[in-house]
Amino acid sequence: MATLITAMAAAIAVAAPATAAAPATADSIEAQIRHIATANDVTTGVWAQDLRTGRVIAAVNCEQRYPVLSMSKVYLAAAVLDAARHGLLRMDSRVPVHADHIVANSPITSTYAGRTLNYSEIAKAALQYSDNTAANLMFAAIGGPLGVTAYARTAGDGATVMVREETELNTAFPGDSRDTTTPRAWAAGLRSTMSGARLDPRDRVTLLGWMRGTHTSDKRFRADLPAGWSTADKTGTGDYGTANDAGVLYGPDGALILLVIQTRSATNNSKATARDSVIGQTAALVTAHAAR
Repeated sequence: MATLITAMAAAIAVAAPATAAAPATADSIEAQIRHIATANDVTTGVWAQDLRTGRVIAAVNCEQRYPVLSMSKVYLAAAVLDAARHGLLRMDSRVPVHADHIVANSPITSTYAGRTLNYSEIAKAALQYSDNTAANLMFAAIGGPLGVTAYARTAGDGATVMVREETELNTAFPGDSRDTTTPRAWAAGLRSTMSGARLDPRDRVTLLGWMRGTHTSDKRFRADLPAGWSTADKTGTGDYGTANDAGVLYGPDGALILLVIQTRSATNNSKATARDSVIGQTAALVTAHAAR
């Protein structure tokens, strides 16, 4: 598995630069994405790009702000890896997990209350199980939300603004710009982080390995993918029916698709449930158009 991850990291590290999106037509992928969203009473922001050619496959509401939610854990883990690479911390350092610091949705760290975890274990818990306490431990290591915003800027993401930690960052109030990004900006940051030069190649391999092991994507990116496709991605869920998934899709023919999908309820209902199927259907649609 380590050899496979290394090969995949090397493949996306030589990805082509971005090209402009094609104009939308009535039967375009953009129109189909909007139809899926409308049918499910959500608004959807999408950026999909072929990393081998740079072709933009789909761009829908890509400059509109949506909550970052738990996608922030990618930047957190990347920033921790980068800090360790530059001698600012050690990945094997033991970090206390205090019982009174455990927050909701912490399936891994809650079992370690009163004990310790190292940063590798913490990052893995955050990325693979979306453990919120693990995220807060990484926030503490890199200077809080400002540290995530700073990382975003160094990764070429000029839009992401992080203000709060878990679980407050998931409130997703309509019109609230705190803890938000745009699909296009998040894609730029992921591209630099997952396939560009932002991280040391060894750390990029580690990050991709963690993300390929996620347990939260089965009802989103991975729900409707064709046979032979796999992902390295991170989901996010919040109030007002907000739901995200973002990362790289790997095709059986060597396809490499950078995909960011962000959704929220079109009715501004704070109790609306996440529409996982919208993300799954949209991801499948992107793979169908990737070869065209």
